[in-house]
Amino acid sequence: MIRLLSLAVATAAVFAGPNLAPAAEAKPNILFIIADDASPSFGCYGTKWAKTPNIDRLAANGITFMNSYVPTAKCAPCRAAILTGRYPWLLEEAANHQNFFPAKFKAFSEALAEAGVACGSAGKVWGPGSATTTDGKTRTWGMTHAGPRKKGAKDAAGPGAAFKQFLANKPADKPFFYWFGSTNPHRPYKADAGLDAGKKPADIDRVPAFWPDNDTIRRDMLDYATEIEDYDAEVGSLIKTLDESGQAANTLVIVTSDHGMPFPRSKGHNYDISNRVPLIACWPKGIVKPGRKVEAFTNHVDFAPTFLELGGIDGKKVGLEPHSGVSFVDLLSDKPAHDRPHCLTGRERNDVYARPGSETGLGYPIRAIREGNFLYIHNFAPDRWPCGNPELGFLDTDASPAKKFAEDAGEKSPWWQFAFGKRPQEELFDLSKDPDCVKNLAAEDTSRAHEMKAKLFTLLKAQGDPRILGEGDAFDNYPTVKPKK
Repeated sequence: MIRLLSLAVATAAVFAGPNLAPAAEAKPNILFIIADDASPSFGCYGTKWAKTPNIDRLAANGITFMNSYVPTAKCAPCRAAILTGRYPWLLEEAANHQNFFPAKFKAFSEALAEAGVACGSAGKVWGPGSATTTDGKTRTWGMTHAGPRKKGAKDAAGPGAAFKQFLANKPADKPFFYWFGSTNPHRPYKADAGLDAGKKPADIDRVPAFWPDNDTIRRDMLDYATEIEDYDAEVGSLIKTLDESGQAANTLVIVTSDHGMPFPRSKGHNYDISNRVPLIACWPKGIVKPGRKVEAFTNHVDFAPTFLELGGIDGKKVGLEPHSGVSFVDLLSDKPAHDRPHCLTGRERNDVYARPGSETGLGYPIRAIREGNFLYIHNFAPDRWPCGNPELGFLDTDASPAKKFAEDAGEKSPWWQFAFGKRPQEELFDLSKDPDCVKNLAAEDTSRAHEMKAKLFTLLKAQGDPRILGEGDAFDNYPTVKPKK
């Protein structure tokens, strides 16, 4: 993997200066930067074994959201939820991975473009899957697209070059929305890239309790760390271009990820490491009291209503209602207008569970609720394998040294069970005492589990979730888009 040069130097437009309320007539620009498979492994979240100076400076001059969640921990369904502001289970086929995206669901970026915002993108926006418009054309989500960025590309300028071209081409009098989708830190990794970069296994301060604390796991985490650092360099490249454009003061910069790190029991699952992600917002003219850490829950379905509000767009009038999320513009101004008492997550079909001769497969349906320090998970099909069948190779867990170690340890090993084993129908975790979600309290704290289940099911029924209404088989019967070889 070719390491990008760190671009920590930026002008005062983003990293310093007064923080004033934006002028009413000046709609902000938005620079949305999303990683592919990153947990909150940044310095601003306390990580010391991955160096993220660019992201950390944005956090110091903006806001760090400490409890930001994705609605599901897989690329395509999570990104579908971001684009539409709807929970995945309300998006029909788009609830699944490697899916077809129903043309009838509109994206917030399409609404922004229709309202006169110059919308552009580079890298990964949505996928894997197939998305077309109502007239059968390939969907662009309302954005002019600069094309994919290849992992490890020899591009010293970084993604800032494509962003610079977009800014040069857009009408000067229009605000902009720009989406950059990184491929970092998605696997595969170069073996021992971390050691080659001078990192040491002892640098890792804590290995999650569901992985063995050994050299194999630590070295795998260090390889992941190098890709986190590459993502930080990409952020620096974009910020450098933004500063040079003179438009940084009234640009909301978002740095986040589509789900947690690509390791066993993380990506594709429904634990805290799966769904809790980084979220940093920096906007010199619009954020009050920069340097804050916000504890309120946010969910990635909140992006759509937030961006629409900033653009002065009524979602009901442009076909983006009802959406599931709530705008967090109030948190930017440090004047919360409403409470966020809980956060909902879940999953349907991720990578395909084989049905011989069929274009469909079984998923592992979950719905969950985080409230206070507690996480309640309801597994609707505990007889199924959470990562896909063993004979298929647990395809819903990315290949890695950590996965191989768990497989080699065998079914009697706790590491195998944590990574691949079947789960009870109900799981309950106290994250204040058990952030790794290894001690299931559902059988001993039955009253809390019952109360959280009742609240979860009531909320989902009101939304019209097919899984709760007894129509969940639809998710297993939607056709899949086979990945390209």
